[in-house]
Amino acid sequence: MALEKIVRKIPSSSWEITSEKLIDIVLNSPDAKKMPSGLAKTILYYWQRDQLATEIGLQRLLEASVMIDPDKTIAVLKELGFEELVTVLESS
Repeated sequence: MALEKIVRKIPSSSWEITSEKLIDIVLNSPDAKKMPSGLAKTILYYWQRDQLATEIGLQRLLEASVMIDPDKTIAVLKELGFEELVTVLESS
């Protein structure tokens, strides 16, 4: 399933906390160099416009966090109670 469809399953009331958790993964990972510069620029663009807690911002953050640290991303999604999303991610 595409990340767009996965993010649509996240309730809008959870967008803020989800974006904060995914930002932590992206910023604190020693493997951040795995992220392509174009994706980093896109995330920075949305961050500067305070749009990381939007559907498109979450898509880019999820893309980056799965690329950088898939295990930690899955752990965060489980912590937030998004078991269905974890199942979808693990099967892709």
